[in-house]
Amino acid sequence: MSDIPEGYKTLAGISPAEDYMGPFYYRKTDGGLRMGFRARRDNCNGIGSVHGGVLMAFADYAVTMLALSGVKENCTTISFSSDFISAARDGDWVEASGEVVRRTGSMTFVSGRLAVGDNVVLTFQAVVKRLKKPAA
Repeated sequence: MSDIPEGYKTLAGISPAEDYMGPFYYRKTDGGLRMGFRARRDNCNGIGSVHGGVLMAFADYAVTMLALSGVKENCTTISFSSDFISAARDGDWVEASGEVVRRTGSMTFVSGRLAVGDNVVLTFQAVVKRLKKPAA
């Protein structure tokens, strides 16, 4: 897709909900991971901004991608909070960045933000339960 910035890949087919809302993309950088999606008209609410539920779902995708980076396991979100800072609109490239704040034996703590360019749209904090992958 030409409107997706260079270097981004998708995990299409893994999560039908994310495929439906997105697709959501990711790319590895020297500084970690960046995730993004191109907002579409069907992601928007009645006043023309990207629906808060879509932004929260994308932030949860980012949480999972960040939590699983560098480890071979699964996870499930057990706590998620966010603050809406400003609006994203149809056509915007919404990008997520963040970090693993702490990883314990059973939990991973993540924080980050969504932005359109330099404009912060949403901040988030989450805790995910670490799940061991079943033996093959």
